[in-house]
Amino acid sequence: MIIKKEFTFVKETLKHHKIMKKAFAFLFVAGMVTLAACGGKTEEAATTDTTAVAVDTAVTVDTAAVDTAAVDTAAAK
Repeated sequence: MIIKKEFTFVKETLKHHKIMKKAFAFLFVAGMVTLAACGGKTEEAATTDTTAVAVDTAVTVDTAAVDTAAVDTAAAK
C-alpha cells in the first residue's frame, strides 16, 4: 500500500515534470521568435535627395581674350 502511494507520487511528479519541460520549451521558442521578429533591422533608412541638380564644372577660357602681355609684364616687375 505504501509502495503503491510512493509509486503514484513519483509517476505524477514525472508527469508534471514533462509537462513543465514542454511548456518551458514552447515559451522559450515563442520568445525567440518574438525577439527575432522585432529586431535585426541594422540598415539605416537612407534619406537621399532625389532632386537632380545640374552642376557646370567645365571652365571655358577664351585664349584670344587673354592678354599675355599683361601677364608677362606683371611677372617681370
